[in-house]
Amino acid sequence: MGMIRIAYRKERYRKLLADMVDEEDTVIEVGPHLGESTRGYVKKAKKVVAVDKSVQAREAMNELQAEYGNLVFVEGDVRSFETVEAVMDETRGCDLLAVDMGGGRYPDTVFKVWATFSGVFEPMKSLIRNRGLAEFVQRVEVADESVIRDFPVNGWLSEYGRGMPYKLKKQLDEFRFWVDITEKLE
Repeated sequence: MGMIRIAYRKERYRKLLADMVDEEDTVIEVGPHLGESTRGYVKKAKKVVAVDKSVQAREAMNELQAEYGNLVFVEGDVRSFETVEAVMDETRGCDLLAVDMGGGRYPDTVFKVWATFSGVFEPMKSLIRNRGLAEFVQRVEVADESVIRDFPVNGWLSEYGRGMPYKLKKQLDEFRFWVDITEKLE
């Protein structure tokens, strides 16, 4: 079943992530941090591409890579075009996209990262950890009938996708207008 799920509590996120991974899935995990979430599903997945920019993540992922041959670590800022390109070098699509940039991270940044990665890699399932997005979704009432309809069952926004690299670069360049991409992520 295709879907987009949102969670906040780390424990709930980790359980959902482990449960959502099916055998033979390709998973892109944005923000694996120390690999606690990754450990819960890496054995089941066909391939895992973990993406993070922290030194702590690099060290943790190096240890996990030694244990699991299906894990690839891409070190980089997920808000940069170069990082998306590096992930594209590892896979052109995924079955599951998991995004955990910290549950309290600015929801607009988390959404933009998720939307960018999901538009490029077109997952069937997505899981996002963010309190602000969870609250937003609960408060929303769609008031324009023109957008109320059945959408394809998948884990990305089919009408938002940015699959073309030049469009993606333009979209990521927009970050510079409202986010300091040199700011350290927590």
